[in-house]
Amino acid sequence: MNKFLLFMGFIFAAVTGCFAQTNPTPELSIGGEFGFPTGQASSIYGTVLGGSAKLELPVAKSNFRIAITTGYSIFLTKFNYPGTYTSSLYVPVEAGARYYFSKIGYAEGDLGFSADLTGNYSTEKTAFIYSPVIGFSAPVYKHKSTIDIGFRYESRVESGNSIGQLAIRLAYRFGI
Repeated sequence: MNKFLLFMGFIFAAVTGCFAQTNPTPELSIGGEFGFPTGQASSIYGTVLGGSAKLELPVAKSNFRIAITTGYSIFLTKFNYPGTYTSSLYVPVEAGARYYFSKIGYAEGDLGFSADLTGNYSTEKTAFIYSPVIGFSAPVYKHKSTIDIGFRYESRVESGNSIGQLAIRLAYRFGI
């Protein structure tokens, strides 16, 4: 619980720092995710489905943005899996930085915590999570919104175990 409060304090400080800058224009993206499990989990789970919401806060007048993400990931068991495991549901909460290296291309790194809501596969209810992302945001509707496509690797690190995925996120991004 103390780690969670410290993490939420960090997010509050980052958001407050962003709004202290000159006229920020925050953006929100909402989308779906599709992925494949990696590592030991790939012997049990076949696909990963999910949804997420990401808030982007500009840092002054630069190409950097602070990103706050939450959502859910459902690891679905393979159809032919003979064991006792069932699908697992995880809810990540991440904060990170996004850097636009071109008008539409970006690289992002996120850190945070992931909560296991089912307790099927993981050994811990909450665990550290990290996620590097590369993607692009293609403008639509007179450049007032974008279609955001990101490719990422995500890993939930536990003691003696980890569960990860390679995923693609397709989202609609707009100013708020």
